[in-house]
Amino acid sequence: MKAATVRNYLSVHTWTGILAGMLLFIAFYAGALSMFSPEITHWARAEPERSGASQDADALATAFFQAHPEVERATLVLASESNAAPYMRWGRRGQTPQRVELDDQGRLRPLPAPAAEAGHFVDHMHRKGGLPMPRDTAEPVIGIVSMLYALALISGVVVLLPSLVKDLFVVRFGRNLKRLWLDLHNLLGVASLPFHVVMALSAAVFCLHDWIYDAQGRWVYPQGLRAIEAQAQLPRMPVPLDRAVWRTPTLLAADAAGIVPDFAATALDYRGLGTPKASVFLAGTEDVHFKRRPREGFVVLDPASGTQLQDGMTPGQGSAMARTLVSFFSLHFGSYGGEPVRVLYAVLGVMGAMLFYTGNVLWIESRSKRLRAPAGSQPSGVEQPRHVRCIAALNLGVCLGCVAGLPAALVAARWLSATAPDPDRVLQGTYYAVFAACIGYAFARGAQRAAAGLLAAAALATALIPLTSLAMPLLAQAWPWAQALDKPYARGLLFVDGLSAAGAALLAWMSWKAHGRRPRGPLQQPSKSPVSSSASAQHE
Repeated sequence: MKAATVRNYLSVHTWTGILAGMLLFIAFYAGALSMFSPEITHWARAEPERSGASQDADALATAFFQAHPEVERATLVLASESNAAPYMRWGRRGQTPQRVELDDQGRLRPLPAPAAEAGHFVDHMHRKGGLPMPRDTAEPVIGIVSMLYALALISGVVVLLPSLVKDLFVVRFGRNLKRLWLDLHNLLGVASLPFHVVMALSAAVFCLHDWIYDAQGRWVYPQGLRAIEAQAQLPRMPVPLDRAVWRTPTLLAADAAGIVPDFAATALDYRGLGTPKASVFLAGTEDVHFKRRPREGFVVLDPASGTQLQDGMTPGQGSAMARTLVSFFSLHFGSYGGEPVRVLYAVLGVMGAMLFYTGNVLWIESRSKRLRAPAGSQPSGVEQPRHVRCIAALNLGVCLGCVAGLPAALVAARWLSATAPDPDRVLQGTYYAVFAACIGYAFARGAQRAAAGLLAAAALATALIPLTSLAMPLLAQAWPWAQALDKPYARGLLFVDGLSAAGAALLAWMSWKAHGRRPRGPLQQPSKSPVSSSASAQHE
């Protein structure tokens, strides 16, 4: 391959990476945490008192429909590891939903409004790339960034091709830090390339879907997408308006399991209530096939007869086009294969975040002015241009601000969940306060001197998650106010605490290594070792 071609692709790779790197770091790191979004929500929230709640979901549905015949849509959430008893939820979009459960006397009783869900907060940070703006505004920005990300992947592979065989699995530890960063960057990028290609393409589709639908409506389906969907639906018998003759939730869950083996229903979403076109969307887990949601697929049934109404969102079913669409969701969410795949996606997410961080460090190293003293004189310090120092501090502050801010927000939400009037403000306020403090510290101290301290802060914030889990049972015995914060230690919480403990240990080790490399006098630059690969030579 011609050297000029490699240089051109390197320029594209460098600038697309710089423009997108920090946003993508936050998106990938928060995305790694969001693989356990339900477990994070369960970990962070205070458990309401549910004593005397009935476990009979069928009786709850019957009592609810008798008491609220005017409701047009309602969801029955079944009991689970993170939900002590079934409850009904309903309300208009944009309003706080109402919730009721059935007591052991067969009477409906209201449940308090749900607090902000920490898992949703982490997922929103992932989808917004940490931008402090509404999600609908931030997502198109992330969509465009994802397209730049795909361009950086293609150009990066082209740049690496001349040295692919010789340098792929070589990581050279030594005094030449730039060589080490380049080796790590190349290894992370190639080892997880299929994962990154899927993330780039699917994220662009998700974030720009409104633009895509508008274009389809204008140029492909001028009669409207809803009209096309209506034509594709099969005719059906009207549903009886008398809900007393409908099948019970238990029977509907059995119907869904008969259609999809091993389908375990988690919620029943009743839609079109009061009309002859009523339907029920059964959400449930099934780890063999791709699914529409991060954890759940859907089986759509007639609530009166239990017959399947459509199969486009059913795991393992539907047309080729429907399966292709579901595969985009599932490959992005990791909603297949169960817990091993979720752990793998979490690890790949962290590796992806490190890919963007190492790429920015390479840019910074390449643009440092190394002032070499003449032979026999005292070595002079390294002077970086102002814009390089600013980008170095910004890169370190943004990346480690995200790493420290997310666990700090979760810990604050856990400790204040029983008393805070607005838990969402606790999550948002804590995250952005820590995030801004890390950026300010990086600018005040400089990237080299701030690295060890920020890594230590991130390690401490991450370690507070398992430490909080250990402290809560002891506090609940000593102080009554902490009893609402304690909860039975379920399997899902083990993933939150275990992965956090591993992350804290890794960050602490990195802080220790960074402390050993921290300059204690005038910054000195060791002489560079020869760089063999063409890609590395271009970075110089």
